[in-house]
Amino acid sequence: MKKGIKYFLFFVFSILCLLGLTVLLSRTIFKDKLIEYAIKLNQSEQKQIKSYYVSEIPVEPKYFAEDFKSIHDIVSGKCLLCEHKGYDMDSLYYSFANRIANESMTKADYGLLLREYFAALNIGHAGVMLTLHSAEYYPTIVENRLFIDKPNDHFTNNGFSDKDEIIAINNTPIDRYIQSMAKYTSASTDAYKTHLTQCRIFTSFTDSLIHCDVRRNGDTLKLKLPLTSSILSNTPKAHYKILRDSIGYVCIESMMDNVVENFKQAYNQVCSLPYLIIDVRGNGGGNSNNGRLIAEYLLKEPQEHCVGGNITPQPNVYSGKLFLLTSNHTFSAAESFTIDLKESGYVTLVGEKTAGDTGCAPKNFTSKYGIWFRIPTRDPHFSPKGFPMEGVSVEPNYEIKQTIADFFNNKDTAIEYVLNEIFNDMI
Repeated sequence: MKKGIKYFLFFVFSILCLLGLTVLLSRTIFKDKLIEYAIKLNQSEQKQIKSYYVSEIPVEPKYFAEDFKSIHDIVSGKCLLCEHKGYDMDSLYYSFANRIANESMTKADYGLLLREYFAALNIGHAGVMLTLHSAEYYPTIVENRLFIDKPNDHFTNNGFSDKDEIIAINNTPIDRYIQSMAKYTSASTDAYKTHLTQCRIFTSFTDSLIHCDVRRNGDTLKLKLPLTSSILSNTPKAHYKILRDSIGYVCIESMMDNVVENFKQAYNQVCSLPYLIIDVRGNGGGNSNNGRLIAEYLLKEPQEHCVGGNITPQPNVYSGKLFLLTSNHTFSAAESFTIDLKESGYVTLVGEKTAGDTGCAPKNFTSKYGIWFRIPTRDPHFSPKGFPMEGVSVEPNYEIKQTIADFFNNKDTAIEYVLNEIFNDMI
């Protein structure tokens, strides 16, 4: 009898163990399937996103009001920064809805109005996804003047030369033109709004050709510039050079795609040098985790990543003296990278103030009639040392701006300043 009870208990125990193992495996598999599904869902969503020219948006005029209401309802409910900034969302809605009621409004008019609506939020990561006609080229901004610097083939083929100054677009003086177009530019700070509008002078919402007045050697020339979206640069996301035999320089152009691998390749060529300059002046951001991974080669001590997670120094972390170059165009993931480096205390920042927006978890949404847009969805927060992550620019330790004299002599004012600091350090 006792032997039978033992066998019975062993049988029950075995069944329970088998059930437990089955549940555990099922949960693991289910979890993996959920992760796989989430990844596929995100990829699917990304593939579905479509950007339109303003004249080709997928909504007919009779549905403009309904479509805009669907956009505004999402912005009001999901964009927590709007509440943080103290906006009267009802007033904002009616100010634009009244304009939409105009029966003569075309698709192009509605598309431009949406650009203006999102720009009015004063949030750098808020915007409607509309396609621009573009030359895929930024002018060089020096002392608030706009120049051609090392033009690509598209510009030279259309008559532009190095050091041409842009003085008018479509017969409008450049300052007035920038002022008129700024209302379509989303930005968290006034300085970045102006800067980004200046950067976008070789774009158009409606036209595939713009007219440029340029000043060259005291003469004024009128040039036509065709716009397209197919002129792409194949320049690596990070590249290096060695200055004065002992100074490494790495330019990180973006925080997108394979930038970490590009950076590692560049870093391996300069990491043994006693001085290193990292340049993120033209970096418009990307993936903040890429910035975190790059920071692990530059910061000597572990610290919190300002967006979340930890920065753990690599075994071959840089041990020399480090400088970081910033500008008004240092934005998003490049800006969170800048905050991490500045708060480490190991890095000297040189250049201009940053754009003033690290992201706050931007997500994509679609209107009732299929217009995609993007807004940040997270409460505004602060870095580990209390720096606001939106609405305030990161200030460099030494504010150095490009000068006209250096520009025409093909000198980089900020780099020259750092080189001089290094020279004094060597003495």
